[in-house]
Amino acid sequence: MKRTDIINIIIEEQKVVIESLKQSVERYKIASDLDEESTHDPEDFSQQTQAKDMQLRYEKTLREAEQSLAFVEGELKEKHDKIEKGTLVETDQNFLFVGISVPPFQFGNKEVLAFSDHAPVFQNIKAKNKGDTVEVGAKSLQIIDFN
Repeated sequence: MKRTDIINIIIEEQKVVIESLKQSVERYKIASDLDEESTHDPEDFSQQTQAKDMQLRYEKTLREAEQSLAFVEGELKEKHDKIEKGTLVETDQNFLFVGISVPPFQFGNKEVLAFSDHAPVFQNIKAKNKGDTVEVGAKSLQIIDFN
């Protein structure tokens, strides 16, 4: 299995997410830092408050995304002997990475699906072994390997 290669792609995808979140935080920070002396319209104060709320939400999401990135980077050197957070599962049709959610991508001739260990699909696969069949959405997948 190409665990390291796939995890490196997931890391790059997560870095794109983080960069986008940083830009959103900055946009809302600028919007919430209006000059209060020149803001006299109550509507302006309302918009400023909304912008500050959004800034705080994006900052929280950014912190979570950075924690997810640190987790995935730590997984580069890990091996798993059961399906748990951090495991890369190869099936007959695709790869499944448990730990964080990033958009699906192609690796060789298989699609890689990455999802959180809080996702319902994780409950379906966590007790499975090599050779077992698992239902993921409408598909029936056979587990070839995991680590």
